[in-house]
Amino acid sequence: MKLVKIIGSVTSTIKDLSLQGFKLLLVQAVDTDLKDKHEFFIAVDTVGLGEGEIGLIVTGSTAKRTEITRHKNIDAAIIAKVERIDLENYNLES
Repeated sequence: MKLVKIIGSVTSTIKDLSLQGFKLLLVQAVDTDLKDKHEFFIAVDTVGLGEGEIGLIVTGSTAKRTEITRHKNIDAAIIAKVERIDLENYNLES
């Protein structure tokens, strides 16, 4: 899984039939401090996130394992909304 921020949406009027009805979002990977990384994905939204929200994505064959993405031509799927990250007892620098 990858931690990402929703930065936009992708509109596609012509697409494979297996993608019809899916909202496509442009997401950017972030670190645990929610600082942007230089890594971008277009992901199918399975949970209803909006711009600026933080979520988790899965990529590759794992993206095809949700109830609504099974057997679809999908390489990245947003599978969770992140409400908070708790790291107070963990030292990331070690």
